[in-house]
Order: sequence, then structure tokens, then C-alpha cells
Amino acid sequence: MDPLAPPSRLRRTLTILAQVLIVAGLVAGGYFGWKKWQKSSDKGPEYVSEPAQILPLLIERTTATGTLQPLVTVQVGAQVSGRIIKLYANFNSNVHKTDLLAELDPTLYASQVAQAKANLAQSRAVLQRDEATLKSAQKTLHRVEALYAKQLAVQADLDAAVAAAEIAKADVANAAANIVQGEAALSLQETNLTYCMIHSPVDGVVLSRSVDVGQTVAASLQAPVLFTIAQDLGQMQVHANVDEADIGKLAEGMPAAFTVDAYRGMTFLGVVSQLRLSPQTVQNVVTYDAVVDVKNIANRLKPGLTATVVFETAQRKGVLAVPNAALRWRPTADDKVEGEATPKPGRTASIPGQKSNKKPSDALLDLPTGASSTELGRIPPSRVYLLRGKKLIPVDVTTGVSDGRFTEILSGDLHADDPVVVRRLEKAGGAGGANKGAQGMPRRMF
Repeated sequence: MDPLAPPSRLRRTLTILAQVLIVAGLVAGGYFGWKKWQKSSDKGPEYVSEPAQILPLLIERTTATGTLQPLVTVQVGAQVSGRIIKLYANFNSNVHKTDLLAELDPTLYASQVAQAKANLAQSRAVLQRDEATLKSAQKTLHRVEALYAKQLAVQADLDAAVAAAEIAKADVANAAANIVQGEAALSLQETNLTYCMIHSPVDGVVLSRSVDVGQTVAASLQAPVLFTIAQDLGQMQVHANVDEADIGKLAEGMPAAFTVDAYRGMTFLGVVSQLRLSPQTVQNVVTYDAVVDVKNIANRLKPGLTATVVFETAQRKGVLAVPNAALRWRPTADDKVEGEATPKPGRTASIPGQKSNKKPSDALLDLPTGASSTELGRIPPSRVYLLRGKKLIPVDVTTGVSDGRFTEILSGDLHADDPVVVRRLEKAGGAGGANKGAQGMPRRMF
């Protein structure tokens, strides 16, 4: 058969018929695909809901970071200048009160003590001489007075004898004062000599040592720190930096738990002993110091460890709660919400069954005397959306404490097992979908 011969009529007919069937199949597939897409787009948006539920226990917690510190830390310094010749304590040494920690070179201060003793001895010798002179002057005065009474001495001799006795008496008083001054100088030098021996002021553990043998310390304006001693590591404190938004939830005597990276998986317990009023501002962030007392069992905890502290600020038992996602979710413009009215500016959303025309600031006037900060935080209502079939029904609720996942519902037309919307399912190519093209049109399928 000649390959260059023209095709027969039957072959041409079959070819045309195959092409027609292919075109018809493509048209039918496109038509049914378009109908399916149109049908799915007519269903409207779909939502994910979770039921409101009664929780047996809801715990609100506040987290902060802090540093472990001893209850009492004493810095031991040198009150006199000198060269370190001996050290009797080192890092982590257990010391008792009056134990010798270090010794300065006492040569200079021993010489000053010897000089003060010599000066004192000289002052005492001067006193003895002046006392003898006083006795001689007084005897001379008595003789002159006797001669003057017999008119055997002139007035000038009497006056001279009186003056000499008075001068001798003054010299004795001056010598006595010099002795007191010498004794004070000797006491000062002896005290400086004792300062060469540096003793521990408390029982405790040496945390740091900042000098070595041979080093010279200069105590001119302030005492240089030689040792830092922690009085008792069996009792420690965590100084936690609590954010200003959470400090109102804390109170003295509140239990706290914390962890440290040094002991993973271990939780340490403590009690809030003090909430210090002095704020700390770092880069416009205001924090307050919450002091947590903790027992250092087996001395595991070390000063300076970073602690992550969890404060248990509130507990609720058997309360109605909704997921936090339900409180955050809000419908968009293409979501149909039944009976939703847009609140006017300056007015609070009303809770079903309650009538109120008060402004938000007026709500504070209805609080009972002594209302807590937590009660103040519950005044503004929140809103959740119930899912009834495909309908969204808004419900205004008043919230309470939260554990980060669920929030307590204090009031509102909400009951257990009511489905509340937590998010909306976004369909590809549908209304509100992530695949919308320009001007809200779906992307091309072909």
C-alpha cells in the first residue's frame, strides 16, 4: 500500500467523529464542574464551634521571672588600709560569727600603737613634774603669806608667790588633759591594729572573695569589699519582676511555684511575703518586685539562679466557661448575624434581660464598697456567637477569670453545651476564601 496515498473516506469520518466526541466531553466536564462550584458557593460560609462547658476547676495564673537571693547578704570590708598577708576563708567556706577571715600587715599600726604609748608615758611624766612644781609653789606661797603677816615681806613678794602657785596648778591640769588625749590616741591606734584582723560578722557561707594574698586594699573614702557572706542559704527569696498589669492580682500570703533551669522537671513552692511599692522602669516597661520566700531543701537552690514564677491568683470550681477563641472571634462583613445591632459610641452593649442607659464610667458607681480590682475588670461585657444551624446569634456575656484557654462566664444568656463559634472555615475560591483574586473574583479554573 502506498503511504503517500490519500486517506480513505471512512478514516476521515472516524477522525472527525473522535474530535467531536472530545470537544463534547470537554464542554460537558466544564459545565458539570461549573455547576458543582456554583452549588458549593451557594452553601454559604461554614464555621467551627465548640460547646460551652462546666469546668470542675478553673485556675487563673500569672507568670513572672525573677532571681534567687539569700535572705541576708553581708559585705565584709576593711576599715583600714594595708596589704593582705593571710587569708583564712575562701569561696563556699562555712564561717561562724567572729571567725577570722583575713589579716592585714599590722607593722605600721603596731608602730603607731608604740608611738602612742610613748606619748602617753611622756604625758604622765610631765604630770608628775608639774605636780611637784605645784607643791613647791604652794609651800613658797605659805611662807610668803606668813612673812607678810608679820610685815617682813612686801606686797610684791606675796603677789609673785600667788601667781607662781596658780601657774603650777594650771600646768598640772594641762598635763592631766594631755594624758587623757594620749589615752584616746592610744585607744584609736590599738583599734586600728585590731582592724588588721578581719572577722566574720555573721554565721553563713562565703559567696565571693575579691582579694588575694599580697594585694593592697585602700580604705580612704569607703571600705573596700573583701568577702560577701550569705547568712543562711536554708531560707531564700525570689525577687520576681511582675508586670504592672498583673500586680493588682497578687497579695501577700499567696502561694507561688517556680522552676529553674538548673533542675528541669522540678517545681519549688513558696509564699509571697512582700509586694514592694517601688516601681522599676526599663524601656518604658513598668514592673514591681514581688518577694517570694522559699525553703531551700537540701541546698539545691543557688543564689543568682533565674526563676520562672507562677502565681495562682484565683480559683473557680464548677463554673461555666467558653474557649478564649470564642471571645476573640468576630464576624466579617459577609457573615450573616441575626438580630445584631451596632452599639452606639459611648454606650455599652446590653446584657439580655437587663435595661441600662448608663455610660461605661457610670458603671463604677454601682460597685459595692470595697470592690476588688478583679471585680472592676469584669464590668465591660464581651460577646460570643452561638451557631444555630447556619445562623449566628450574638450573646453578650460578662467574663471572669481565665486560665489562658478557657474563660469563666459570670452572666449572659449562655448555657452548657451551647455551641459557640471559634473560627470560620475558609473555602478555596469561595466567599472570604484565601484564594480570592482581584475584586473578589475566583481564580480561573482553566
